[in-house]
Amino acid sequence: MSWRYALKSYVTSPETIDDGTVIYFDDKVSIIKDSFPKSECHLLILPRSMQLSRSHPTKVIDAKFKNEFEPYVDSAISHVFRHFQEKFRVKKSHDDEDLDLGGDILEDENKFVKKFVRVGIHSVPSMANLHIHVISKDFHSVRLKNKKHYNSFNTGFFISWDDLPMTGKKLGTDKDIETTYLKKHDLICCYCQENFSNKFSSLKKHLELEFNSYFQLK
Repeated sequence: MSWRYALKSYVTSPETIDDGTVIYFDDKVSIIKDSFPKSECHLLILPRSMQLSRSHPTKVIDAKFKNEFEPYVDSAISHVFRHFQEKFRVKKSHDDEDLDLGGDILEDENKFVKKFVRVGIHSVPSMANLHIHVISKDFHSVRLKNKKHYNSFNTGFFISWDDLPMTGKKLGTDKDIETTYLKKHDLICCYCQENFSNKFSSLKKHLELEFNSYFQLK
């Protein structure tokens, strides 16, 4: 089976998967750990309706969809917060207005979520089954291996949950979107906005330093 269909079993039969990747499921949704996480905590929300699952997210996610799946998004976000609470402690505060970790952000879920969690979809999904990403905004992961991985979450290629639905908005062709955001777009640090141009290895080292300046293992 093509890797594009690797998520199908989580949609059709999550109860048969016992490798620890499934954190929740019911008749409407499965919430799983991404098998190739691009951040410290990276979850996927998969609608179990095959009609929805086979649809393109920008075309099917409307106000009704969001209202139905919002509780699952909130649940996944809380899971990310608990993951950080259980594993890390804040190492120091930060005076950057865009990522103010002053005080203990791990005691304030709303503040943590606002500054450190992203929810959304890829404008050109790589997998066949519709999925929503809930990801911590650190990109501290051995699975983050190239420019495409990083820019798929840190440019206009990633469409925020808050910006959906896409009613009346035109994105361009898949090829144009991928060229603009995954290939041509510079690598910009999500912490400090430093521009690393196309130097992924330099960005990767920088992200490691940034993460370790904020958090330490318990």
